[in-house]
Amino acid sequence: MSQPAGKDHRPRVPRIGGDVLWPVVSGLLLVLAFPPWRLWPLIFLAWIPLWVHLDRRLASGPAPSWRGTFLQGWGMGCVGFIGMLHWILGLSNEELAIPGLMIPALGLLGLYLGVFFGLAALATRWLARWVGVPFLVLAPAVGLLCEWLRAQGPLGFPWGAAGYALARVPPMIQGAALVGFWGLVFFVLIINALLAGAVRGRRAGLPAALVLITLVGVGGAWVLAAHPVGTKAAGSTAMTVLIAQPDIRREMKWKPEHREEVIRRVLAHGAAAAEQGRREGGFDLFIWPETVLPVLLLQEPQVLARVQGFVEALDRPLLLGTQEGFWHGPARTRDWLIYNSALVFYPDGGRSPTYRKMKLVPFSEQMPLQKLAPWLKEIDFGQSDFSAGEDPILFPVAGEQIGCLICFESVFPEVARQLVREGAGVLVNITNDFWFGRTAGPAQHAEMAILRAVENRVPVVRCANTGISMIIDPWGRVRQETAVFTPDALRGEICAGAGSPAVRVGDGMLGLVAAGILFLILARWFPRRGGGRAS
Repeated sequence: MSQPAGKDHRPRVPRIGGDVLWPVVSGLLLVLAFPPWRLWPLIFLAWIPLWVHLDRRLASGPAPSWRGTFLQGWGMGCVGFIGMLHWILGLSNEELAIPGLMIPALGLLGLYLGVFFGLAALATRWLARWVGVPFLVLAPAVGLLCEWLRAQGPLGFPWGAAGYALARVPPMIQGAALVGFWGLVFFVLIINALLAGAVRGRRAGLPAALVLITLVGVGGAWVLAAHPVGTKAAGSTAMTVLIAQPDIRREMKWKPEHREEVIRRVLAHGAAAAEQGRREGGFDLFIWPETVLPVLLLQEPQVLARVQGFVEALDRPLLLGTQEGFWHGPARTRDWLIYNSALVFYPDGGRSPTYRKMKLVPFSEQMPLQKLAPWLKEIDFGQSDFSAGEDPILFPVAGEQIGCLICFESVFPEVARQLVREGAGVLVNITNDFWFGRTAGPAQHAEMAILRAVENRVPVVRCANTGISMIIDPWGRVRQETAVFTPDALRGEICAGAGSPAVRVGDGMLGLVAAGILFLILARWFPRRGGGRAS
């Protein structure tokens, strides 16, 4: 029996190969854009394989199912984050209640973070069909909002957001002072969409992308040239900081039998660094890293007296990280509260108010969602049980106000912005990254602090127990930095910054993007002029 002309009755073959291949390629490009490889131009290409594949399927059919669309976006995120966060496997079993836990933990983290990429793909497909706007036009806006969503709540984890891949390229990140970090992420996604359009045959895509990259790069280079190294904000005075990186390793830091040895080594290294700093011309502020001593410093009078004696010998303020612990509440129901904190000791014997870390690392410093499900607190993976601070506290030093970011807090734009809004002209990031070992983890973490400097136009001083310590100027230039796992010290002059437009407008870019998407939805939902409800 003959077949009707013009119809193809061949069985459709599922496009399993492309549905798997292109998300994986996108995920691998994302990994390669970040340390240790730092092939940063690839961040402008990472979404292209996925988006071109999805756009082609939507245009030519058969369109992928809703589930298939989600799984393809999810696949890119899973591959990208499992590759990027490989350093999680370096966490020693000594810190874990369940040996080998970090192997499934890495997989689960990748699966969870990939959900936001899957949601972005799914929401973009739905919007494209609903409002009749091309997939590649909507993809950057929806992708941006999903990246922001990934950073929210008790499980918030903006690590690896697209803008961080450009941290070591100062000309490309100067716009963050105008549009904030999320505006930089939007820029990266727009370039991906334009180039994906070029692959799909839209001739304007490639020249538009090249023009936009050129404008951003040339504009950033002009900003850097107009503000050479050493530029001072109006009214600010120079301050010299001295960073001590004592390099106390994981193998001894928290073991009771090494406690006294750790204290002696930290004090001895600090004294040697201070002497070197004096020979080089002096300093105004001495900085030690997060939880520099393995004690609850303010609750241990003997160790506290040794630190105060060290500060008196310095004759300069000392900023350090410590832990606090105390009982809270009525006697029968009181809770033991422990905080990851920072404060400044002054040579006259005084102390600043204590800043308590507000953003805790989920599953490491605290089990998240305890308020919704108290039973989660009983699960023990080896995590700590810190409480979160609530108030931004500034430290007055040498006529300037200093804001402190403790470890993970440097990943969140809003924490730094809040401190600068409160009046901080300098940001200090103290951390202990020995958990990462000799992996890309310390570099990935350190480079996020560069964006905090640029978007707020303030210097950032980073002091890490085992590295990487840095001095970063308000334009994101790394003036000095240390290697990992080596005792070291950095001395450098900084000038307090005056803030930026991004500090004042906050996440305005996100609001504009969300408003644009909402407008498209409402315009499609309500009856058009002269007609009934659109079909």
